[in-house]
Amino acid sequence: MMTIDELLMISAGLLTGMMRAGFGGGVGVVAAPVLALTIPAKQALGVILPLTLSADLISVRYYWGRWEWHLVKAIIPGCVTGIAIGAILLNLIPEEMFRRMIGGMALSYALLQAFGGSLQARLQTTTSFGSLLIGIATGIVSVLLHAGGVVMMLYLAPLRLAGRVFVATAFLIGVILNIFKSVPYVGLGLINGNSLLISLKMLPALAVGAVVGIILNHKLPRIWFHRLILLIVVGVGIRLLLS
Repeated sequence: MMTIDELLMISAGLLTGMMRAGFGGGVGVVAAPVLALTIPAKQALGVILPLTLSADLISVRYYWGRWEWHLVKAIIPGCVTGIAIGAILLNLIPEEMFRRMIGGMALSYALLQAFGGSLQARLQTTTSFGSLLIGIATGIVSVLLHAGGVVMMLYLAPLRLAGRVFVATAFLIGVILNIFKSVPYVGLGLINGNSLLISLKMLPALAVGAVVGIILNHKLPRIWFHRLILLIVVGVGIRLLLS
C-alpha cells in the first residue's frame, strides 16, 4: 500500500504534466504546494523544474510553430531580469517562511483568477514598458513558485489569441523561463542528486498527466478545468498557511 507521501508525489507529477502540456503554465501554483506537503518547500521547486522540462519535451511537437514569436521576444528581457531578482529573494527567505509564502501565493493565485478580469482590462501590456514590467514579475514569480504563467496571463489574455496559439505562446515563454532559471536553481543547490532522483520517480505520473492534459485541452471547457484547479489550490494553500 502506498504512503500518503507517495500519493502526494504522484499527484504532483500528474498535475505538473496536465498543467504544462495541456494548459501551457500554472504548474507550480498547483504542484509546488502539493509537493511541499511532503518535502521542504524549496526542495520542491528543484524537484518540479526537471519534471516541467520533461513535460516540455513531451509536448513540444504538439505546439511547435503555433506561437506568436514577436510576443515572446517582447517579454523575455524582463523575464531574465525577474529571474535574477527572484533568485536573490529565494536565497534570502528562510525555509519555514517560504513554506507559508507558497501557501499565500497559492491563495493569491485563486483570487487573481476569480477577480483578475478588471486588472487585465487596465493593463497596457502591448507597450514596451508594460511588457518589461510583466516580464520582470513573471520571472520573479516563476523562480519562487514555478507560477510565472499566472502573471503571463495578464500579458496574453487581453490579446484574445486563438486557444491553441495562446497555449503555444505561453508554452514557449515557459520553456525559455525554465532553461534560464535552471542556472540559479543549480547554483543554490535546489537541483542536486537527491532532487533528481525524486524527479525520476515521478516521471511516469508526469507522462500520464501530460497525455491527459493534451486530451483535456481539446475536450474539456477551460472554465471547468480551472474551477477544479482552483479548489485544489485553495485547499492546499490554506493547509500550508496553517502548517
